[in-house]
Amino acid sequence: MLNNHKQFLAWRRQVFVRNPHRDLNALYTGLKQRSGVYLIGCAEEIVYIGQSWDLTERPIDSLGRFYHRVSDVSLPWSLALAPCPPDEMHERESSAIRSFAPKFNTSIPSIPASEGRMPEIIGYAAVFQDQLSSGGAFDEGNLCRQMERAAENPSPPWRQGKQRRKTGKREPKPELPPLDPPTQLTGDSRREAWQRHGVPSDGALVYPINLCDDGSVVTRDGEVIGTWSMDQYEAPSFTPDDAIIPLFEAPLVGLLCMRIREWHESKTGEKL
Repeated sequence: MLNNHKQFLAWRRQVFVRNPHRDLNALYTGLKQRSGVYLIGCAEEIVYIGQSWDLTERPIDSLGRFYHRVSDVSLPWSLALAPCPPDEMHERESSAIRSFAPKFNTSIPSIPASEGRMPEIIGYAAVFQDQLSSGGAFDEGNLCRQMERAAENPSPPWRQGKQRRKTGKREPKPELPPLDPPTQLTGDSRREAWQRHGVPSDGALVYPINLCDDGSVVTRDGEVIGTWSMDQYEAPSFTPDDAIIPLFEAPLVGLLCMRIREWHESKTGEKL
């Protein structure tokens, strides 16, 4: 799952036909600043480095550009984030591209700045839920080996385009609003969400898992197994009867019902 509905829509645009890894949520939860540099890994190497005013969505778009250019779908992908102020993005991205020479970076923001400060990675995560590992692109040993290969390469990929041509003075982008992490709705807001997205609690239970308009989660057999709620992005979550915090959440109601069904069938051993 991803942190909010906008990220989910960005993911869906790329037609990955795979679910995002849960570690991505933890990575973005620790993000305190939106601008910075991101690094995309495939197997044991970094394959692309970019910069963005908004790290919450741009890396997913870039991942989609290159994911479909790699024929081996079994390779593990990973994403690392290195937030920094906007006026440092060119220097840090240029230095990283020159140091690692990723195969999909065919240009560099600034050759003069490419011997400056490197990105300071705050963390990395596997990209797809069905991966067995993150792939190792950001393991210290693999990072060192890739830097050694880049230093010995007289014609790195970024030399194809060399320095990116500037078209004029770059206007500063307006400051983005501060990050607004997901928070559970309460009171009237929660009741309105139940009514908009739930099914009548006094009606027929037509689905294996029913999210009812009174906040209950009920199986087709009429068993109440927990409650559901939503955050301000209208991403639903499920809390079992014996818990006080949500067990899991999803970007859409249908996906949450699928996860609840899988969880309940695994717990009881019975098919709904």
